[in-house]
Amino acid sequence: MKNIILLTLMGLVYSSTFGQVNDQTKYEMFCSALSNFSTAPDYLVVTVKNLNTGETKDICTEASFLNGAVYRETGDFKISLDCKEHKDRYFEFKKDSAFWNISFDLYTTAELDSFAETINVNEITNQVKSGKLTSKTFKGDRKEQIMFAHLMFNNGIMMNRGCLAGNICGLTYFKKE
Repeated sequence: MKNIILLTLMGLVYSSTFGQVNDQTKYEMFCSALSNFSTAPDYLVVTVKNLNTGETKDICTEASFLNGAVYRETGDFKISLDCKEHKDRYFEFKKDSAFWNISFDLYTTAELDSFAETINVNEITNQVKSGKLTSKTFKGDRKEQIMFAHLMFNNGIMMNRGCLAGNICGLTYFKKE
């Protein structure tokens, strides 16, 4: 399994697909994404449970789309979610419109793992850290773009969707301010 390192720790299996940064850093990235009100929104990764099926999985979506899903679910409109109320980055939804808003069914964990095998996540992360890679262009494949953003988030890279051309995305290594 190229690019995926499996570790057994206390009987649990962890995949590098799901990240090289700790939960605190992911939380700080989540808060940063929620506070970005520009027309070039940041992607974030959250854990979502489908209350209808019991399925729980990590998904990547734009911060504003998560706000929209919460509004569709609760009817409570907020310009931005308070990240302090979601330290675990966990959300539960029941309404189809909330799932559609965050593209809950766009890809599976298996598809994300397979995609991770086709790119060199560590090399990309190192290029972004060193400033050699600051953007990536996608050729109209939204699914690939969001899976890429998922992998980047879990490896400490903030990715935003370009405001003029949504297929050109900015990449920055996350540094706590």
